[in-house]
Amino acid sequence: MKALRSIWFLQVLAVMACFMASCGQPKVHPLPTIDIEAEDIPWDHKTHCFVTVTDGETQRMENGKIKCRGGSSSAFPKHSFSLKLDHELSLSDLPRQRAWVLNANYIDKTMMRHKLCFDLFREMNPDKNLASRCAYANVTMNGEYYGLFVLMQKLNAGSLGLDKKDSLAVIFKDPPVFWGDNRRENIQEPGNYFQQTFPDLVDDDRNGDLEAVMQFLVHADDSLFAQDIGNYFDLENVVDWHLLLMFTNNGDGVMKNFYLYKRDSRTPFSIAIWDCDAAFGRDCDGEYNMREHLPNFDRNLLLNRLRNNPYLNYDARLRQRYRELRENGLFSKRHVEAMIKENDKIIRNEVGRNFEQWPVNSAFYYDTCNYEQELQIMRDYLKISIPQLDREMGY
Repeated sequence: MKALRSIWFLQVLAVMACFMASCGQPKVHPLPTIDIEAEDIPWDHKTHCFVTVTDGETQRMENGKIKCRGGSSSAFPKHSFSLKLDHELSLSDLPRQRAWVLNANYIDKTMMRHKLCFDLFREMNPDKNLASRCAYANVTMNGEYYGLFVLMQKLNAGSLGLDKKDSLAVIFKDPPVFWGDNRRENIQEPGNYFQQTFPDLVDDDRNGDLEAVMQFLVHADDSLFAQDIGNYFDLENVVDWHLLLMFTNNGDGVMKNFYLYKRDSRTPFSIAIWDCDAAFGRDCDGEYNMREHLPNFDRNLLLNRLRNNPYLNYDARLRQRYRELRENGLFSKRHVEAMIKENDKIIRNEVGRNFEQWPVNSAFYYDTCNYEQELQIMRDYLKISIPQLDREMGY
């Protein structure tokens, strides 16, 4: 009898221990599902679609238009999409808007490099550093599972906070303004060299304004450049952008993958980032890179002139800002690893199904690393890169 009571007592203790352990674990809710009903989705124009968003017990439905999205990523079998709804909708608790990006994140097996960079950039200066707010969602096509996606705010006049009534408010996507006289070819829209996205080019062609900025960058002597550069660009924002590229080793972002925008007639141009999968141990094509290859900032006309101007002490400003970011903990192994852990907690139960659909040993990848190995690559990158940057920046 005593033996039976002992067994019963141990079973009760085991049940209580399991209960207490489960109470101590944060509850992870299932990801929302975005179902797209559409015929063949084209690359060159939007086609009609019907969208159903299921988030827990809540279901929302909306008509919209959709197209495939991407440059070099268009070669990958899992496509990204641009989505524009007929009415504003809050998807996955993100701010309400009509325009969204469904980012396939195919080349990045962690599914989080974009989001880490965007979140870190905003944390560096919430008032001045803008990037897409992101969430994760499962996407189905006509009821069939398609994959795990990063749901991104579309960077437009609304999300960038432009005063639409101000005649000088403007947005350019990947403008070749930092190329200088080395004119970039193969612009996506003929007649829109600087890739103006707001206002509509038909209503107000502002390419000439950015041409004038580029001519200043090319031709202003060092004294005039030092005197007036702050009228053209928000230098606090530029310094943070430069440091983010250094910290993440994102050489792909030196000349592209940003929006250049001006909120109104009183503010200078600022940079908002929109593509950061070349980061934390991988290059833009997925090649392994533990800082063996570093960004070439001399290619960028603005950064080149800032660094080499005898009237500006830009490098000292860069080092001082780096010191601030190290001391406030944003540029730290601990902080970024915590960000990785938080994202992993959200998607861990979903990545297996995604990689069953889109195998990690595809010919498009440099290697066959799986999700766990990719997370370790990012952690190993931090161990290597931060001490190196500390030495380079005199910290």
